[in-house]
Amino acid sequence: MRSNRFEIFSTSMIQLIRAVQQMKAQKMAQYDLKGTNALCLCQLLESEEGLSAAELSRLGEIDKAQVSRCMAELTARGFVYRNDQEGRRYKQKYCLTEEGSAVAADVANELGKIQDAVQKNLSPEELAAFFDTLEQLCRNFEELVAEKR
Repeated sequence: MRSNRFEIFSTSMIQLIRAVQQMKAQKMAQYDLKGTNALCLCQLLESEEGLSAAELSRLGEIDKAQVSRCMAELTARGFVYRNDQEGRRYKQKYCLTEEGSAVAADVANELGKIQDAVQKNLSPEELAAFFDTLEQLCRNFEELVAEKR
């Protein structure tokens, strides 16, 4: 049984990732945006003072170049703007426009509905244990990867 756990884990994670990506893509298609845009919009929605590209990258564990492309697209679409404080070029905070806030709230609401649907029949205790275990597995994998370098 033990030898099969890694295959089950790997396959399950891939299935979950694909399902999440597909659901995000379906919702974001309504706005002609990509799944990465959903993550950035939701992170900005939760931030009161905006987030820099580096903060968005760190919070979402997204490559900085991908965040940069995402922010350029969202800025061009009028969903976000750069808060140019004190003329700083770097470390500027991105903030949602009124239209961006409406889109982000709609996306967050839809993602919340999806989350509620997939968590049905699970107790708060089961969910807490699952997420604690998942976080520990991620830390363990990160340590293993670091050791292999």
